[in-house]
Amino acid sequence: MMSNKMKLTVGVGIVLVSLFAFAISISAHGYVNEPKSRALLCAEGANYSCGSVIYEPQSLEAPGNFPEGGPADGRIASADIFHELDEQTSDRWAKVPITSGPFTFEWSLTAAHATDKWDYYITKENWNPNEPLKRSDFEKFCTVDDNGERPPFTVNHDCDIPERTGYHVILAYWEVADTANAFYNVIDVNFDGDYVEPGNPGDPEEPNPGEPPVWKENQVYLGGDRVTYDGSVYEAKWWTRNEIPGEANVWEFIRNVATSNQENSQSSFDSPLVFFNF
Repeated sequence: MMSNKMKLTVGVGIVLVSLFAFAISISAHGYVNEPKSRALLCAEGANYSCGSVIYEPQSLEAPGNFPEGGPADGRIASADIFHELDEQTSDRWAKVPITSGPFTFEWSLTAAHATDKWDYYITKENWNPNEPLKRSDFEKFCTVDDNGERPPFTVNHDCDIPERTGYHVILAYWEVADTANAFYNVIDVNFDGDYVEPGNPGDPEEPNPGEPPVWKENQVYLGGDRVTYDGSVYEAKWWTRNEIPGEANVWEFIRNVATSNQENSQSSFDSPLVFFNF
């Protein structure tokens, strides 16, 4: 029979192996930096009003098996996480110059992962740039199979980009091999033209000028992020998702929106202090 000491050793070993496997499964992240993805341009400040993706452009992870699976139409750009990325108009996002023909895409991986394949899609010639991105907008033009191999931290793929003119969106898709997930990067490109600055996105959900945006379900928030919910302003203490302000301990009540204008009309010394979590 196994002694208690042996049982403890085996149990600890199982826990450590499980934790190691879990750490590997959640550590795979990456983004396209050539041409620069929508999320990367957010992190670099070229795109604005992007939400929390500015802190982690490598984390656009969602269920794989695209296009049969994956995020719903209208949520593809955000991987159903950073929903600001799903906003879609002809001038919402910065556009990087590109030409049709041979092109080398480059990914930067913050953590490599055993990989099934890499797919590249581009919007069809008759797509509508003023509607949310959907599956039927895209056609695949390049596939690279990795057959379960673990890639290096810099990955290059040689593809032939189809003929297009003007503004289009490229979807770069990384399907990992040992989980059911994949990574989604959209790239806003301007064919045979120059770099194009983004337009003014605005924020129709902002309750009052100067107030934080409305809390969104499934949105990732980091420590220090502020939101408006049910007439009040809350600040996240740490990373959170789907935890409702006013109900979850991760959110700290700051003030009521209804009284904020009155407070702001008083001396600036009465303004609430902003605390940052590091």
